[in-house]
Amino acid sequence: MSLPNLLSLNFLLPFVAHKIDWSRSVRGLRGMPRRVLLIGHKLAAGNAQANTVVEAATETAAVALCGEGSMLLAMWRAAKANAGLGLPIDIIAVPVSGTATVATSTIVVANAGATVQFNGEAMLYIEGTRISVGVNTSDTAATVATKLIAAINAEPTLSVTAAATATPAELRLTAKWGGPSGNDIDVRSTHYTDDLLPAGLTLTIPAMSGGAGAPDITAAITAMRDYRATEIAMAFTDSANMLALETEQELRWGFNNMRDGQVVTAVRGTLATLTTWLNNRNSRQVHTIATTGDMTSPWATAAMAAAAIETSASTDPALPYTDIVLVGYKGPRRGQHWDLITEGNALLQGGASPLAINQDGTAALVRVVTNYTLSTTGAPDPSTRELAWVKTMSYYRWFTITEYALKYRGFKLAEYITEPIPGQKIMTAELVEEIHLGIYLELQKVALVQNLEYYKERLLVELDGANGKVKVQDDPVLVTQHYQTEVTSFPIAGRV
Repeated sequence: MSLPNLLSLNFLLPFVAHKIDWSRSVRGLRGMPRRVLLIGHKLAAGNAQANTVVEAATETAAVALCGEGSMLLAMWRAAKANAGLGLPIDIIAVPVSGTATVATSTIVVANAGATVQFNGEAMLYIEGTRISVGVNTSDTAATVATKLIAAINAEPTLSVTAAATATPAELRLTAKWGGPSGNDIDVRSTHYTDDLLPAGLTLTIPAMSGGAGAPDITAAITAMRDYRATEIAMAFTDSANMLALETEQELRWGFNNMRDGQVVTAVRGTLATLTTWLNNRNSRQVHTIATTGDMTSPWATAAMAAAAIETSASTDPALPYTDIVLVGYKGPRRGQHWDLITEGNALLQGGASPLAINQDGTAALVRVVTNYTLSTTGAPDPSTRELAWVKTMSYYRWFTITEYALKYRGFKLAEYITEPIPGQKIMTAELVEEIHLGIYLELQKVALVQNLEYYKERLLVELDGANGKVKVQDDPVLVTQHYQTEVTSFPIAGRV
């Protein structure tokens, strides 16, 4: 047996050398580092540097970085409520476009008489936050409008401010930032069945509109160059920004980058508008939560889903993302959600993921698919439809790469040595096979892959000694997800 020398044979001085090599200290599975990244707008009060990745570990830090009432702070709170212990949350603050216009809504308060006929309350829901004021029989429509303005401006977490107009019985809501995203701020009244306005009092609430001028996330993408987030919540869903991020994520998935992560968006609309949006998307690295008529803003929904999905993946990337509750989500009015059997299935086929809405308006993930539906030739291609498959292969690749990086750097390469030489760090074809079979066995133990015999049979190893290269081709058999059960019963009435 010949062990390698620690000291040069030319070093003759009496000496004791003791080297500690940590390459064998980590055995079994390792947890892949995971991070959630939120891309959105901050307010001027937030001190986060624009287009820079910043970790926001606490709510105090998030408020200081983003500004109270900002899009990014709403995203951070939504993500934090759905994040498992130890899941880091980072932000990138994207500046509002210099040409952006701000979304507004002018609410008209009216009543049948000169004053309110009965005592009661007037309520608004702004992104699901209930704003309520008491009204009595001495209040005019203008008085109610004034009360609502004061109540709205007293709630700093809202994404809007309120102000009077030239008409006394009106109040104008204005988004706190410019751009088309402000049009998605939901405003409504009498959402629940027990929400009642005093007889004769009405609130006419147009949808927020007029926001225009999408931001540019190019600088934000540049800021991510040496950074990896495994789940990214993207607030901006216009085609230009989506294409930029899709392109970046596809490059990161490549073998020469491998900083892969997935992007989650949320889009609210009708089945027709969602279908139109999906027809322009086809990315393996993007998954979209499809909503309709809900109160929660799409950017907050995306942040909830990002944290919930990544928390599940950190435990087991092959688990289906089913029945995972989105904490804090506030859905549509009863009866105004998707019909999951027809519309929900159509959305899944188109590359979007609907939610299951409970009777109380809370929601859970049903099944999460990627936007990818067609091959480059336009043929239907389900190969990377399932997000769990993509997440599993992301972990599989990371584990394989780190196994080599941690344990097999600095080896010699021998094409003709078939038996290992004790004490020598020599990479042989047999050792490569042993490494991959060992990895596969570890992953099979936790049900990420299956059928070790098939994997072993298909495993190909080639050594290129002249170029110091090992080539491996393998066929991992993934453990898939259970979504459907079919049962056929043959009833028999009476005696058999």
